[in-house]
This record gives sequence, C-alpha cells and structure tokens, in this order.
Amino acid sequence: MPPDFPATYSRMLVRELRLDEAGVLRLLAGSAVTARQLFQLDALISAPDQYRIILNALALSGNPALGLQVGCHMPLSAHGAMGVAASSAPTPRLALDVLEHFGILRLPVVTMSRAIDGHHLQLTLFSDIPYDPVGIFLMEALIASIFWVIEQPLGRAVTGAEIGLGYNAPVHAAHYAEFLHGQVVFGQEQTCLRLPLTELDTSNPFADPEVHAGAIRQCERQRASLETRETWRTRVERVLQQHPGQLWTITEVAAALHLSARSLTRHLAAEQCVYQQLLDGELCRQAQLHLELPGHTVASVAATLGYQDVSAFRRAFKRWTGQTPQDWLMTC
Repeated sequence: MPPDFPATYSRMLVRELRLDEAGVLRLLAGSAVTARQLFQLDALISAPDQYRIILNALALSGNPALGLQVGCHMPLSAHGAMGVAASSAPTPRLALDVLEHFGILRLPVVTMSRAIDGHHLQLTLFSDIPYDPVGIFLMEALIASIFWVIEQPLGRAVTGAEIGLGYNAPVHAAHYAEFLHGQVVFGQEQTCLRLPLTELDTSNPFADPEVHAGAIRQCERQRASLETRETWRTRVERVLQQHPGQLWTITEVAAALHLSARSLTRHLAAEQCVYQQLLDGELCRQAQLHLELPGHTVASVAATLGYQDVSAFRRAFKRWTGQTPQDWLMTC
C-alpha cells in the first residue's frame, strides 16, 4: 500500500466541517481510525482509511467542491516542516522546489515534475489513484494549496496561470473560478500547471534563510527515514498504482525498479510475499473502486484494468474476492 497520510489533514476536515463528537464518529465510520487516534499529534492514517474518511467528508458536507475549499483554507503550518520550508523560501519558485522534492512526506499518492517552458514553469502532477471523487478531491486540495503557496508572498492573486486538468469537468466545475486564479481547462491528457516565471521569481517578504535551512534539514531527515523504511513490497505496489490499466509482468516491474526479475523475486520472498499476490491485490483494489462509481459496467471496468476478455476479468475477480462482480456489488 502507499505510505501513510498525516492525520493533520483529517483533523482539518473536522475543523472545516465544524463537526461535533457525533460528527467525528460519522467522519471515521468504516475506517480503522478511532477519534482518540485522530487527535494524536503525530498520528498517521493508512491510505485505505484516508480514502474512506474523504468519502465520508464529501457525503457529510454535501459539497462536491470541498477539496477546493479545504485547499484554500489550509494554513502552510498544516504541512509540517515542508510547509515551513515553503513559506520561508526566498521566492515562490523555490517554494515549489520544496513541494516537488518533499511532497511525498505529506501527500504520498501524488508526485510532481517541473520543467521550464519558455517564460513559464510547467508543473505536472501525477496521481497514483484514479480520478474518482476522492482522487479529484485530493487533486483540487493540492492545486489550491499550491496557489496559496505562490500567492502568499505575492500578496495578491497570481496572474497568467494556466491550469490543465487530467479529468473531465465535474458537476461543480463552475466553482473552480471561486478558488483558483487562472485559466482552467478540463479533459487534458495530464494535470499540469503553467505558471509565469515573472510571478514565481518575485521576492518573498516572509523569507527567512535560517528557518528555511532548518526546515529543509528536517524534511531531508524525514525523507531519509521514509526511504529507509520503504519495503520492496511498497515499491512494487507504487509502480502498479502509477500505471493503472496495465497488466504488468514481474519482468516489467523489475525493469522499472532497475533490477532483474530474479532479484525482485528474491527481495519479495525475503518479505514473505510473491509478485502475483501484489498484482492481484492492486487489481482487486482498482476493480472495486471503479465498480462502486456510477456509470461503470463490468465490461468497462475490465477494459479499464487492461483485460481484453470480460470473462477473464470475471474469473479473476471471483478468485480475488470469492464473488462475481455483480454479487460483490450487492453486498458492498
């Protein structure tokens, strides 16, 4: 599974939704997280539990634009040392460097890649999960937070930004203009922000070299600790999650990890797991997520996962869950 999420973000949902004790229990319903665990300072929440909590938050709020709202209201301090490093950076461009390099510490299902394109910085955002309601919520919250990072030192809205989104216009598309300052285009091949360098190279009046350097050192220690803890199982799962719709062989995954299939098999065996188990687990997770979404059929989910034969997908699903896709839907 992906790395865990800081509980800070779920506590932000409690604050944003103004939940009382009963509301907190409804927010956590269906997850393994208790109210006591949620409010522990350095608590972590697993990816499946975070997914469920976000779904619950969307249902409780009745607001499909909740991700945009949360991202705009989230203080940089909520991002821990990474937020401190970004807010004290000399320029917004260097603040984005911090987000790209250390984003995995706070939002482990999204990676960022920067490139200079003429007079613009192009920031591409890659999501490890599909653009279902939770995936869209996370991307909206992230993009809104990125604009907050840029606009805080500017003291105004950024001008000339272009926002390409790798998903079709959601039902609340008309609300994007309330939260994001830039030209928004849906249905793009990738989610990508194009930001004028003239805006990004503006001096940050809140810059503090000493605070920035200390926060960077703390982020580097946290990242080193995360990489030390990372297992081969986690690395394989990340590759599979980053390439949905592909039935990868162990040889293909091993090549992506820069080692041989034999070496990968040995590493996984040392962790008491086998590749087929991980592949089945990820395909099952993706299948269940898609089946729960309106508009999907068994045939469309099979195609989304890379199966050319629907009957082969049905057999695989029954092997994973003990049920046919239709029976599973009736009991979920």
